[in-house]
Amino acid sequence: MGVYELSGAGSVKTGRTLYTSMNAGNQFGAMVPIAQAVGTNDSAIISFLNIPQTFQDLMLVLYGLPSSASAVLTLGINSLSSGMSSTFLAGDGASATSSRTTSQSSLQPVGLGISLSTTAPLSFVAHFLNYANTSTFKTMLSRYSNDKNGSGNTVLSAVLSQSTQAITQINVSTSNGAFFWTPNTTATLYGIRAVSS
Repeated sequence: MGVYELSGAGSVKTGRTLYTSMNAGNQFGAMVPIAQAVGTNDSAIISFLNIPQTFQDLMLVLYGLPSSASAVLTLGINSLSSGMSSTFLAGDGASATSSRTTSQSSLQPVGLGISLSTTAPLSFVAHFLNYANTSTFKTMLSRYSNDKNGSGNTVLSAVLSQSTQAITQINVSTSNGAFFWTPNTTATLYGIRAVSS
């Protein structure tokens, strides 16, 4: 079985080309791994530096454990320290809640009051839209979950950074460095190529 290139409308192009792998012969739209970091017993912050500006979007995938259930998942962009806002929708299997924060110094995509776990690994995916553009504010959409056998949390969030800076650095921290990522934690940054015209 192979992969065919699709048109912008979602149908297979006439004169289609068959690719034998999901890399699709370096075609547009593919997710390309940029870098991966693994937690240690002293890595309070996982940093991705000098992010290439050659993609349309970025995708950050985090899987693992913090050292404390009191930790709060926090993302930093470049050296920005203001102008962050977030909107959350959260559920724990019994009820759903929504909340919003404004004028924050960092991105808090899971939201305050959501407890992490040191035994049930968290799964977190963040999509940074149009990250290299220098004329628009930056938007991040994310999904978070950690299953505690029916008592965990699932959170969807939309986050805005009121900065037109291109994103060249992303820091993944636990409550501003108060805790650390365990050796079971991996963070992978992907670039998403622009859609072919």
